[in-house]
Amino acid sequence: MPTIITGVASDETVSVKWVPTIADVNAPKLATEINAAPSVTLECLLTETFSPDASAEVGVVRRMCSKQVQQRGGTVTLTIEDLIYAYDPQALAGAAINKAYAALVQGAKGYLVVRWGKHVDTAWAVGDKVDVWPVEISYGPVKLKPEANSELKAKSGVLVTGTVATDKAIVT
Repeated sequence: MPTIITGVASDETVSVKWVPTIADVNAPKLATEINAAPSVTLECLLTETFSPDASAEVGVVRRMCSKQVQQRGGTVTLTIEDLIYAYDPQALAGAAINKAYAALVQGAKGYLVVRWGKHVDTAWAVGDKVDVWPVEISYGPVKLKPEANSELKAKSGVLVTGTVATDKAIVT
C-alpha cells in the first residue's frame, strides 16, 4: 500500500494583509510594516478565498527540417482574482467590518502579504514565510448585488505591479 504523506490543511491556514508600505519585499518587517497601524488584516473580511494565479505565453519554434513544432516558454503573467469582502454601508467611518472597504480603493498602491500554512489565529512572527505581492487597486470598492441569506459585499480589482517575492521570512 502506498504511503500517503499528510499535507497542511487549507481551512483557516491562509492569512492576508494589506500593507501600504514595505521597504524591502525580500525582508518584510513585522513591527513597522506588517503590523503597522495602516495595515489591514483581510482574511476575516474576505468572503471569497484569496486566489492567485499565473499564465504563460507560449512561443512557437518551427524548423523547415521538422514536421514537429516545438514550444518555448514566454512571458509569465501573475494575477489575483478580485477581492470580495463584507462591509456595512451605514457605519463606513471607523467600523472594523469596513477596513477592507476603506483601504482597497481605486488607485491605492501597496502590498498583499500572504502567510500560508499557519492558523489564522496564530500571531504573525519573525521567521514566518510569506509571499509579498506588490499591487495597485484598479477599481473599487464596487458594491455587489445582495444575495439571499448572505451579507452585503463589495469588491476591488487587483493589479500585480511588480515582482512577487515568494517564501520570504519576516524580519524584526
